[in-house]
Amino acid sequence: MTKLHLVYFSPSGSTEKIVRTVASGIEGLPVETIDLLTSSSRKKRYTFGKDDLVIFGMMTAGKLFTLSDEVFECLEGNDTPFIGVVTFGNGYYGIALNEMLRRAEGRGFKVAALGAFVARHSMDTTIAEGRPDAHDKEIMADFGRKAFEKIKSGDLTLHVKPTTNWSSWEMGNKVIAYREEHPDEPYMLPTECKAKEISDACIKCMTCVKHCPVDAIDIEAKTFDVEKCIGCWGCINRCPKHAITSTSKQVAEIMSSFGKASTKRLEPEIFM
Repeated sequence: MTKLHLVYFSPSGSTEKIVRTVASGIEGLPVETIDLLTSSSRKKRYTFGKDDLVIFGMMTAGKLFTLSDEVFECLEGNDTPFIGVVTFGNGYYGIALNEMLRRAEGRGFKVAALGAFVARHSMDTTIAEGRPDAHDKEIMADFGRKAFEKIKSGDLTLHVKPTTNWSSWEMGNKVIAYREEHPDEPYMLPTECKAKEISDACIKCMTCVKHCPVDAIDIEAKTFDVEKCIGCWGCINRCPKHAITSTSKQVAEIMSSFGKASTKRLEPEIFM
């Protein structure tokens, strides 16, 4: 292998950090970073060869996030070794790893290892607050190291396949069951769940605009295009002045229910 490629879609930044921590277990390869957050980055095509190694990370919502079609369509492997990572907010990752496996293989990659890691929940930052912590990071780096050794030995087979990750939350299990039965139906957050507002604390630093994956924010008018918006909460989590908040009653009710059902600490899950 001649190069390590870190490829990620990370609206709030957690998935990027996890991909980089996994990569910290791999030594001796020059590193190239491909951030697929912006619409312009997803309009390019990225081609990888047999001598490349890709660590790919994406957030979940019971399945891969809503832009997974665009993300995978711009990637092309040629029997390229692939380490896949999904992040989830201490609840469930559902069918996301199986979906990543299917999509990556469909784009010409050889999936050698998959991992699901807990990060602070994007919609309620009190859930899994402080995750990933030092213990998580040790597991991530060790995962990267072991996956790299496996790939260097010539073993590109995923011997342990991921299963559906169910939730302790009744509503979550309904979501997972539906998405398991309809694997090709894209995930879309309902419009009523995407309502947000920008307060007078906004200093128009443009952080939210620069990090919006779908160019849905008009900072001058302080408005959001809820039809474009995918509900990733990146704008809320990245705002340095905490000037953006959700005004959706539905989200408040859902997260209250989810928070009560997700108090038990969940650990990373790894498949090789």
